[in-house]
Amino acid sequence: MHSNFAFEADAALGLAIDTPTAVQSRDPMLKHRPCAYCGTTSVPRGKGHVLPRSMYPDSLPQAKRITVPECAVCKAIWEDAEPHFKNILLAIWNPDSLPSDSRVRSMWRGFQERDGKRRARDVLSLMKSANVGTPARERIYPTQDPRFNLILRRIVRGLAAEHGLPSPLSDKSVDCDVMRWEVPPAFAAEFSWHTIAPDFFQYAYTAAPDESLHSFWLLRFSKNLLFFGAVARLPGEHE
Repeated sequence: MHSNFAFEADAALGLAIDTPTAVQSRDPMLKHRPCAYCGTTSVPRGKGHVLPRSMYPDSLPQAKRITVPECAVCKAIWEDAEPHFKNILLAIWNPDSLPSDSRVRSMWRGFQERDGKRRARDVLSLMKSANVGTPARERIYPTQDPRFNLILRRIVRGLAAEHGLPSPLSDKSVDCDVMRWEVPPAFAAEFSWHTIAPDFFQYAYTAAPDESLHSFWLLRFSKNLLFFGAVARLPGEHE
């Protein structure tokens, strides 16, 4: 696979569900806290990684792993989507080449596993000819993919819980897409930025900007990839 990918996207919403088993956390306090995503206390909770654990390269051993309580039911919703999210994100990480780190080596190994052909086909099916430049380039529209968008929304929901905003947030309250416009300077001043590692993952948010919006998020991966997450205030949620 060559990595001559241009990065563009249109919004797409959807859900892909698989049902693998849950992994219990060794943190004894998590089992007493409600799930950050659905609020349940009746299903066992474990340590849920807000940013998929597989996204961290070996070169960042000290980078913060943001974790929240996660029940087995919620974990099953997106566990199959996480490797797909990683594969797409790595494909668009750099417009000229794939990263040279442990994540890419893990991706290639994954393509050799039992479901590897399916995962490779899933990525290849998203490639669209850009019809520009030499050599030929392909373009991936990541937020048109339901599983990619599912993980983006999960990240926003988990970060909201991590920062103590009213939660849990329902999946339908979050809308994610590529950030295509400049944030107005007056609005930009309202954002609180957090850096997991430079050129790896940074995010910012502003809480309760108006009566219809719970919060607004910016998610920056690499140097080039900026997404937004808009969280609506839905009737009956956090009233």
